Amino acid sequence: MRRRWKLVLSIVLSVLAIGVVGAVAGTRALSHRYEAAVDRADLLPPAPSRPAGAPTEPPKVRGPMNLLLIGSDSRTKGEPGDGRSDVVILVHIPESTGHAYVISIPRDTYLPIATAEGDRGPRNKVNAAYAWGGAPRLVQTLNQFTGVTVDWPVIIDFAGIRKLTDLVGGVDVVIDKKSVDRYRFLPDDSPYMSAPCTDPQGRSRRCVAFPAGKVHLDGQLAEYYVRQRRGLPNDDYDRSKRHQQYLRALAEKLGDQNFLTDPRKLDNLVRTAAGMLTVDRRMPVQRLAFTLRHLRAKDLTFMTLPIAENRDVPGVGAVMVPDAARCRELFDALRGGRLDAYLREHPPNDVRHGR
Repeated sequence: MRRRWKLVLSIVLSVLAIGVVGAVAGTRALSHRYEAAVDRADLLPPAPSRPAGAPTEPPKVRGPMNLLLIGSDSRTKGEPGDGRSDVVILVHIPESTGHAYVISIPRDTYLPIATAEGDRGPRNKVNAAYAWGGAPRLVQTLNQFTGVTVDWPVIIDFAGIRKLTDLVGGVDVVIDKKSVDRYRFLPDDSPYMSAPCTDPQGRSRRCVAFPAGKVHLDGQLAEYYVRQRRGLPNDDYDRSKRHQQYLRALAEKLGDQNFLTDPRKLDNLVRTAAGMLTVDRRMPVQRLAFTLRHLRAKDLTFMTLPIAENRDVPGVGAVMVPDAARCRELFDALRGGRLDAYLREHPPNDVRHGR
């Protein structure tokens, strides 16, 4: 059914997908309501100075383009000192704009961090760039590492996962193997599955557990699910795959629940999703939405940054060291429009199930 839309990238591109609805349906009032709910801030590094009288480049609204999704505990405008980002996802939209490649970058990825002046600095975990210099410094760090340019960063408030998941009635995920998050302690009256564990003070507690098989996630449990990394076979690498699995499940649920054909549901969705997001002041939301209006959930391909090894670095902690040769191959393919050929040799993530 042609009007049975899939909300592209769910949280990842909800800011754009919802704009599509306003553009297609002509709901001008809804568009204004949405624009008022989205926060704006300076998320990009300062643009290079231009000679006096030189024409100003228009905001980018066509492919190829790259969006950067930054998951944060609170929407504090991506300013320095706001804390580290648990989620870093690069979304590449090729020139045709008929597909989106979603590349998760684990937060412990060990990279050269851009300095305050924008130069390459010493290595640290990639989320340190956000802690030290907000979204602009994270953008600079990834621009330097990947050799591509982030066109539009978007900050997503993690607390919004709860609201958005509950709004759609929860989502279902398939888990391969039981896991226990021994850092997530539950109250005695918690309705969620748990396992015995011990807190740092040596007291007996109950920790959140996820059984193998199909699991229904309400808002709170979804937040627990996407935040867990301890107790997973590959730690932060598996957590990145959980992020992608959740995004796919949410995108499908939004489409299945007819959120774009029911005016009341649509209004609730617009206000909920918009309240989770901070975008750059210059981001042309409505025009970007129109450009990406044809994307569907089936048009998303999920990948994770190639990692060579895990290592302990004095003064930094446990890090994930990128596979330099594979990363170079990946981003050369991205810049050259050859990602499909790259993926034939290096298959994408299967996000129909997770750890």
